[in-house]
Amino acid sequence: MFLIRRILFWFILLHFFNSSILGFHPIDLNSASFEDLIKIPGIGKVIAKNIIEYREKHGPFTSVEELLKVKGIGPKKLNQIKPYLMISNFPSKKSLNFSNTSSSIYFYKDEKGVIHYTQFPESVPSKYKNSLKKVE
Repeated sequence: MFLIRRILFWFILLHFFNSSILGFHPIDLNSASFEDLIKIPGIGKVIAKNIIEYREKHGPFTSVEELLKVKGIGPKKLNQIKPYLMISNFPSKKSLNFSNTSSSIYFYKDEKGVIHYTQFPESVPSKYKNSLKKVE
């Protein structure tokens, strides 16, 4: 009886562990919202805010390693959060024409009513794309 319980315990534990690991899908760093980012182990509110501010200022990330340029993220933190992140297929920053975007400012309102401004509409989280408007 004890052996059966022990085998059952390990079976359930391994099943839960495998389904939680295998069922995980990394989030896209270029479209992740603040709420998405703070769900990642090792990213708190301050680092999530820094990531979004960096993305809005510099445009979409071209690699996860670019996070090293974000305040509060060093090599150790990057290694901790890297498995949870991915980069979508955005054009490289070199191919983007920043001269045209410098005169275009966009804004969107989040669910809390806070208005966010950006020059890079492609970096706006997907759930806010419908509310994105150009500042006239």
